[in-house]
Amino acid sequence: MAERALYRLPDEPLPSGLSRYATDPLWPLLTLMLAGGGFGLAWFAFNSAALGSPTRMREWGCVALSLLGAPVLVIAVTVAVGAGWLTPAAAQYALLSVLLLKVAVAYALYLMQQRTFDIWEHYGGEPRNGMPLTILLAVVGRGALDLSALPPLLRAALQ
Repeated sequence: MAERALYRLPDEPLPSGLSRYATDPLWPLLTLMLAGGGFGLAWFAFNSAALGSPTRMREWGCVALSLLGAPVLVIAVTVAVGAGWLTPAAAQYALLSVLLLKVAVAYALYLMQQRTFDIWEHYGGEPRNGMPLTILLAVVGRGALDLSALPPLLRAALQ
């Protein structure tokens, strides 16, 4: 018996039991901007699974890049200041690389999920409204998470 090849579109979302919790990727992006990287990245990772994104592994890799890359950049700037390669005044500008990394990864995640979300919604997916959770995390979550008590490298990753 010959094997039958399945035809699948490369951007086609895979069925997921979590699809009833999927939201427009705009909401995790806004949450990342307003409530911090910890909440936003966690939501992007969950939304990727809920949408059944075919680029899920790449998206989770971007989340890991942001979480691990921010502390690495902080360490690199600290070492550069300690070695005399950067002045303390220049270090403030060099630390903007952490923000650049987080914004670039967030935008890349948004673009990857938006393609899948559009196809998922076109074929009958009903997204949840993410505004209440975004507001809750921006107002309550950010205030409840005391980042000043965390070690500096963990704070850099989650901020």
